[in-house]
Amino acid sequence: MSHRRPVLCVAPILALLLASGCAPAASSPQVTVSSLDGLQTAIDNAPAGETIILAPGVYHETRAIRIQGKRDLTISGATNDYADTVIRGPGMDDSSLQSNIRLNNADGITLENLTLRDSYYHGVQINNDSDRFTADNIRTLDNGESGFKVTSPTNASGPAAYSDKGTIENSWIGFTDTGRRSVVEGVDIVAGNGWHLLGNHFVNIRRADGGPAYAAFAKGNAHKPVFADNEVENCFIGLSFGGGGTSGVYFRNADTRYETQGGVMRDNVIHDTDDAGIYLNKAHDFLVQGNTVLRNGPGTGAIESRFPESSGTIRNNRVSGPIKMRDGGTATTENNQQVPADTVAPDPNGTSDE
Repeated sequence: MSHRRPVLCVAPILALLLASGCAPAASSPQVTVSSLDGLQTAIDNAPAGETIILAPGVYHETRAIRIQGKRDLTISGATNDYADTVIRGPGMDDSSLQSNIRLNNADGITLENLTLRDSYYHGVQINNDSDRFTADNIRTLDNGESGFKVTSPTNASGPAAYSDKGTIENSWIGFTDTGRRSVVEGVDIVAGNGWHLLGNHFVNIRRADGGPAYAAFAKGNAHKPVFADNEVENCFIGLSFGGGGTSGVYFRNADTRYETQGGVMRDNVIHDTDDAGIYLNKAHDFLVQGNTVLRNGPGTGAIESRFPESSGTIRNNRVSGPIKMRDGGTATTENNQQVPADTVAPDPNGTSDE
C-alpha cells in the first residue's frame, strides 16, 4: 500500500503574502535520523510539532521505542512506501521485545509510512491517556498478539484515564500465517472513545491453536467506535463490537452493562472467515450498514447480534450467510441482500478483485 500526497505550488501564495506585509507561518521543525538509538533520542528531545523522519532501511530492534509524555509529534518513514522503512524485532517467539513502539501519556502522536514487525506482543501499544493517536500507511506484520493494542487501566474513571479519539487508517495489519499468543487480534481497543478504523486491510488474524481471534474489535464499554471501508480476509472472526472476555476492572468507568455504545460498522468487505463476519456482543445502539460479508464459517452468521444487551440496526448489507439473533440479541433489519457464496469480494475502494 503506497499513498502519495499532492505537491502544491506555493510560490505565488508566498509572493502575495510578502507583498501584503504578512509573513507566512513558520514551518514545523523536522529532523532525519538513521538509527533506532537516534530515533529514540530525537523523540526524547522533540518539541511539540516536530516531524522525525527515519531514513530508509531495515532496523533490527532489541528495545521498544518509547514515546512518553510527548505532544503532537509525527514519526515517519522517509518515503510513501511502508516497505522502505522497517523496524524489525527478533520474532514472535522471543519475549525480549514486547512491542515495537509503546506510548504512555502521549497525545497527538502520528506514525506513518513504516513497517513494524516481529515483536512478542504488539506492533504499537497505546497506554495511559494517550489521546489523538494516528497511524497512517503502517504495516504491522507478525506481532505475536496484535498490530495495535489500546489498553485500559484497572478500576479507573474519568476521561483522563483512557486513550481516546484515535485513528488507524490505510494500513496493512496481519500475519504471515497465524499469531502466537493465547489471544490474537489485529486491533484491540479497550474502553476507548471515538476510535476510527478506516480503509485498513486485515489478513490472517488467527490463533495458532485454532481458537477465537478477531481482525479488529472494540470492547470494555468503548463509546462510538467507527469501523469503515476496511477489508478483512482469511481471519477467524471479522469485525466485532464486544467479545474477548475483558475483565470488568478494565471497563470504562466500571460500567459493565455494555461492551460498546453507539458503534458504527459501514462499507466494510469481509470474506472467508472461520466464524462470524460481523459479531455484536453486548453492543448497544449499533449501526451495521452497507457491508459485504461473504463465506463466513459453517453454522455461524454473516452478522450476529448476541445477548440481550445487543440492539441496533442492520441495513443495506450484502451477505452470503444468515443474519442471526443469538441468546436474546436483537436488531432492526432493513434491505439486506442475500448473495451467492461464490460472489467475488469487491474492493472497499470501489473495484472488484478479479
